[in-house]
Amino acid sequence: MDNRELKDKYFAALRDKYQIGLHRSFEFDGFLYLILRKVELGIQITSLELQWLTENRLFKTIEIISLQQYQAEEFTRFEEECSSLRVKYKIPEDFKLSVDSLVYSILWKLETGKLLTDSELGLIKRFNLKDTIGLIEDILSFSKLKTNYKATQHGKDFPEEPLYSILQKIDNKELLSEDETNWLLDHGFQGTLEIYWQQEKKRKAIAEFAALKIKYKVDTLPNTSLASPLYAILKKLEEKQDLDDSECRWLEQQQLNRLAHIDRTRKDVKLFKKLKTKYQATGYKNTNPSSRLFLILKTIASEITEDDINWLIGEDLLETAEMARAIHFRLLKAKYSIVGQLDPDPFYEIMLKLERAERLDPKQVVQLIEDGRLSRQGKIAIAHYKLEAIFYEEEYKRTSNKWNLPSASSNWRKANEPQKALAVTHNVNWVKIKEDDLKSALWVTRGAAFRGLGQLDEAENCAAEAMDCHPESHQPYTLMGAIHYDRGEYLEGDKWFEMAAERGANDVDDEIERVVRMTKDKDKRREVAEYLVRKDPVRYGWANSYLK
Repeated sequence: MDNRELKDKYFAALRDKYQIGLHRSFEFDGFLYLILRKVELGIQITSLELQWLTENRLFKTIEIISLQQYQAEEFTRFEEECSSLRVKYKIPEDFKLSVDSLVYSILWKLETGKLLTDSELGLIKRFNLKDTIGLIEDILSFSKLKTNYKATQHGKDFPEEPLYSILQKIDNKELLSEDETNWLLDHGFQGTLEIYWQQEKKRKAIAEFAALKIKYKVDTLPNTSLASPLYAILKKLEEKQDLDDSECRWLEQQQLNRLAHIDRTRKDVKLFKKLKTKYQATGYKNTNPSSRLFLILKTIASEITEDDINWLIGEDLLETAEMARAIHFRLLKAKYSIVGQLDPDPFYEIMLKLERAERLDPKQVVQLIEDGRLSRQGKIAIAHYKLEAIFYEEEYKRTSNKWNLPSASSNWRKANEPQKALAVTHNVNWVKIKEDDLKSALWVTRGAAFRGLGQLDEAENCAAEAMDCHPESHQPYTLMGAIHYDRGEYLEGDKWFEMAAERGANDVDDEIERVVRMTKDKDKRREVAEYLVRKDPVRYGWANSYLK
């Protein structure tokens, strides 16, 4: 086969390889043959030749040629890229590496954003490429920092980026410069900035907490993190805010009494100011809550005393004293169980005397009872009777005058304390008492005390003894009548009351009324009231009130 024939076959093979097809115009085109020969020999075609292929619409041929010519240059490009990797990853110039080295494969993997395995990193370390290892560790650190601080939208992992140094500072809890925060903002790292701002806020809080602990002298306390209630408490104290109840309880539990005292003092100062306005004491310039005025005003609604009122007057706080006096009167009314309206005069002074344990004027008390302004069994009367009983007991101790004993006993009975009434006469030496009237009076008051305790047989014995001592005294007979009424023996009782009247008793009806009033059993009280109304509806008209 000659050269001509071989040339034709070669051209046909080239036409087939480069997909020229069997178009007649290309049966043997010398220019086309030139182009295809150059391509096959690895020679770059010119722009003129590329234009000719385009004009003849040989696009598939152009695509194949372009790919083949790119492939012909691939090794050179690969070498150049490996060389760039060497420079980028700080591999020394004198360190020999073939293009098929695993080192390049590892660097290519890292370059594409994939993480290295421990064995791959170990291979680099075996080559003792210290700078390269340091750089790779920075890259791995950069990748981790981007994940931790919400900066993964940043595609590059090379640590020369400004972001790497910024993230390192955030990770080390260092302050960023204004330029660095602006850089994050300008590049869309809002999430990273928010983490930094939260971190900065916490750092400032830690510094603030430390300063507050030193200021309030609690810096030696262990385990006081920002989550501790102490931080919020110290901030409130610093801002002069009141602590709530749970915070105060926590301070007590931790025995932080000094902090609790600071809070209490501030609250008291505020309260003191309000109370001075409320009770018209703004002229009092002392603002210290340890002053007596604060103690008075703080408890004025429940514990005001006469001494407090006198102190207010002494401090020229006359309007406050007047308000205190009105409150004191109301409190005393409540103490002595007085319901409804009550004139201050004379009852305020009466109650003040009772508070001072001073005796009242017995005539005044009797008059008030008779006028219906004071209850015979009310707390004022009972307090009066107690004071009288104590007075007569003390008089007996002072003078040894035994006439004080029946008076003391009688007042104890009126004060509804029959046991004490009995105790007064318990140790009487009856043999040494010569006066029959005194002896009779002692037996009567003793019998009345037994009657008050419901021990009617003992009461009857005492009444009989009194009669033996002084038959002409009406008191034993009155007592005996009351005893029979207590037993329900009303006819028998009437006989004794009549004998008392014959001996000068002018209070028989009062005693009968007292018997009815003091009867605790409702049925029995109704029974005696019915008896009296049937006996004389006019004389005992008052008994109708017990039948309602």
